[in-house]
Amino acid sequence: FPKIFTVDFGTGCLNNGINRSGILTITLTNYLINTGCQMTVERSNYYVNGRKIEGTVVYENITSNPQTPKWTRTVTNGKLTTITGGVFTFSGTRTVQQIAGVGTLNLGDNIYEILSGNHTVNRPNGTSLTVTVLTPLIKKYACNYISQGQLNLQGTYLDGVLDYGDNTCDNTAI
Repeated sequence: FPKIFTVDFGTGCLNNGINRSGILTITLTNYLINTGCQMTVERSNYYVNGRKIEGTVVYENITSNPQTPKWTRTVTNGKLTTITGGVFTFSGTRTVQQIAGVGTLNLGDNIYEILSGNHTVNRPNGTSLTVTVLTPLIKKYACNYISQGQLNLQGTYLDGVLDYGDNTCDNTAI
């Protein structure tokens, strides 16, 4: 260690309707399952469906109990350039733990809990939005949607709480 992996999508690689190009460089400081390990993802001329994505993402294993793996995800210097040239900047961090399915090889029984975090997005017109976890969000691997928890939305045009409901697998939030 460190181990460095390069994923080169070249000038374009289409998979499941998503076209990626550019390079991702992934650096591991240790085995992912070891507490304290960091995985850093850096983007170089990286595009998804024609939108340029920049910035660094760092995942850090902060597990204290092997039955509930826990990690942080931090984005710094995030930047998205739209197809028309609009630039959005973003940064933030969140803490996630796996609360079910740890001891099995079946992904379908995995359940994740986003315990805390905040994320800020700045738009090209000068407006911004900060999203903060109020109550932990529940995401089941077997469900396409977040099924429970609340986010606080504070921005130029938004001021309120987004509530994902009672842990029912649906695309409804209030």
